[in-house]
Amino acid sequence: MTVRTKGVDGDGPFLPDEILAQGDVVRRVAEIEPQIAEVAEEVYRRGVRDVVMTGCGDSLFAAMAARHAFSGFSRWLTHAMHALEYARDFYRTSDRDTLVCALSYGGETRRTLEAAIGARYRGAQVLAISVDKRGPIPQLADHFLPNVAPLERSNCRTGSFQAAYLELYLLAAHLAAQRGELDDAQLALVRGDLAELETVLHDFASEIRGRATEVAHMIRTAGHVHYLGGGEAHAATLYGAAKLDETSSIPTLPQDTEQFAHEAIFSLEPDSLVIVTALSGPFYERAVQVADAVRTIGAPTIGIGDDGAFASHVDQFIETPRLASGRFGMSIAVVPMQWMALADALARGSDPDRVRHKNVNSPLIREIPIWSEDDYRRHDPQGELLRG
Repeated sequence: MTVRTKGVDGDGPFLPDEILAQGDVVRRVAEIEPQIAEVAEEVYRRGVRDVVMTGCGDSLFAAMAARHAFSGFSRWLTHAMHALEYARDFYRTSDRDTLVCALSYGGETRRTLEAAIGARYRGAQVLAISVDKRGPIPQLADHFLPNVAPLERSNCRTGSFQAAYLELYLLAAHLAAQRGELDDAQLALVRGDLAELETVLHDFASEIRGRATEVAHMIRTAGHVHYLGGGEAHAATLYGAAKLDETSSIPTLPQDTEQFAHEAIFSLEPDSLVIVTALSGPFYERAVQVADAVRTIGAPTIGIGDDGAFASHVDQFIETPRLASGRFGMSIAVVPMQWMALADALARGSDPDRVRHKNVNSPLIREIPIWSEDDYRRHDPQGELLRG
């Protein structure tokens, strides 16, 4: 296959430029913090007891990472679930004290739209995060935040994933402030961390390309490719595996570190490549234990993490910078995964900007029938009425 030439300078794919632009995305998120604070105030004023974040693909992974911010700032149990799961079942648990965050980059993902309809039917508040306020999901929503990533020409999302995660992170901080659990000084520290992240991502995205490309050769000789991580690192590994699916169109096996130890480890072969993301914090030691077990079996390993000591537990290690506060490690860890996916695609002669089977994939997620208000009435006759 011949890779199409395009890119900003007319030579090569779009994806490298989009990977390098993620520091700028952080700056864009910081610029809309006043809007995020305003949404948090409106949500809190109307009353909120439960928070549900829902979407598909990268949007879901961003939500899965962001739920840890709600836990960290205010001990608030926050649910991240696939849009189909919420739309066809768990919407019943929502009411007027529920905030449902519906994530869709284009604002039109059919299953996420269905979830928003279900949330409205139950009388829940709906927050839409997407690139276009005119999309069908934002039009249904009570609140809107723009996904501030620049237009992405590649099908392998980078900046839009970062924007969704960071906007939810700031929403968690400002909701905690509304509840009196975060003061102005603590909010200022979060802003400082965001500014530091902008600089770190700008530098690291460029610096790590060579190293990530170097270790990516291990993917091409692997029988199976496993991605492992716990906590926010689990969301990062789901995202990283998706990038390889999108660029190289090869199957991957992403799992929570703990679940891997209870399941997939039984089928591990010596030619299986295991990529372990280990971020400092409560999930780190378990990553070390599982990485050591994998090496005992004889499978090759790549480690990605912000603690240099993890290098002794894997065959190849990519060290990521760590902010002084320890925040936003997930945002940094995904960058080498992006470069690895790009390098593997180019080595295989695949187009890293174009997903395989898009002619089938696109109608399946954008044109399929969805449940309407009448469907919710039929399946849930005791529910609330859809608000106008």
